[in-house]
Amino acid sequence: MNEDIDAEIVVRPIKRIVIFESLELSLDEFFKRMGLIARTGQLLALNWAEEVVFFYMPFAPESEAVIEDAMDGTVYWGSVVFASMPRYEPLRKIGGMEIPIIDQTPDPHLKKVARYLKEKVAGHAEPNVS
Repeated sequence: MNEDIDAEIVVRPIKRIVIFESLELSLDEFFKRMGLIARTGQLLALNWAEEVVFFYMPFAPESEAVIEDAMDGTVYWGSVVFASMPRYEPLRKIGGMEIPIIDQTPDPHLKKVARYLKEKVAGHAEPNVS
């Protein structure tokens, strides 16, 4: 195998996250819904930061404009479902299934989203995350 490849590696930082829809649930209702999603066979890992547990569904780029925005650093999420969860726990057992919860505190983008969601719960959120 030739180790001498001439490839450029480009990292494009995220500049903006656009969320089309968000839904706040009680913690019990959140995990109930996540259990239903897990039962469909979909791989599921939840995110946690800033005392908020959340699950997001990316928005698939369907137009050149969205793809161009992505190249410029805009990420689109179709929806986010979230709940207040003051204490982090790495796993949640739901109906015999173990669903992992990833502590996203080290990720500055996901931490900022979680902070936005937490403020939204408190009723202080601004209309945009950027």
